[in-house]
Amino acid sequence: MTLHVKKGADWNSVYASARSIAPEAFDADRIKNLVMGDWSSVGTPSDHVNPVDQMPIQGPPKVDHQTAVDAVASAAKQHKAWGLVSLDERKAKVSAALDGLREARDTIALLLAWEIGKPWKLACADVDRCIDGVEWYLTQIDRQMVGRSQLSGPISNIASWNYPLSVLVHAELVQALAGNAVIAKTPSQGGFHSLTLAHAIMAKAGLPVTL
Repeated sequence: MTLHVKKGADWNSVYASARSIAPEAFDADRIKNLVMGDWSSVGTPSDHVNPVDQMPIQGPPKVDHQTAVDAVASAAKQHKAWGLVSLDERKAKVSAALDGLREARDTIALLLAWEIGKPWKLACADVDRCIDGVEWYLTQIDRQMVGRSQLSGPISNIASWNYPLSVLVHAELVQALAGNAVIAKTPSQGGFHSLTLAHAIMAKAGLPVTL
């Protein structure tokens, strides 16, 4: 069967779109890691074959032990500072992150299609469910936080490769809304480009995230 790709939906165009939205997070030939509050070309990129046309694309950069230790230590400092931020300000920053995700929705969905082979409608639904779910928490968080306080340290999250937005990013945004810094490990099976773009948007909104 011949593969037909819509104009502007080929991998190179989609990757270029992601770079235009978040140039700080994407190099021409690799994605970066968000550690110690900055996007850095640390780690060794692994190989990844996309399921659409079986061609290689940039894989996730795997960091060494010391880089991981330093990243967690930095996240702990972010966690302490974030605990001093008022709930109203946290709500405003999470809302700003949702606005950014909405604007980048089609690019994130196309990244998902190329990385893990999600059909277009399901890829869009993964992004939409993330946004809609966090919107609900924004309307409920005031009562949910009554009698509750920040956790003792940042929350570590291991990504779901098949639902990176509606499971992982959704959870992180709610965790940040509740007053916690968050750490995410990208899945080796795919989803790392979409997660890189999503976390760039979250970081731009001022959220304490590590990827």
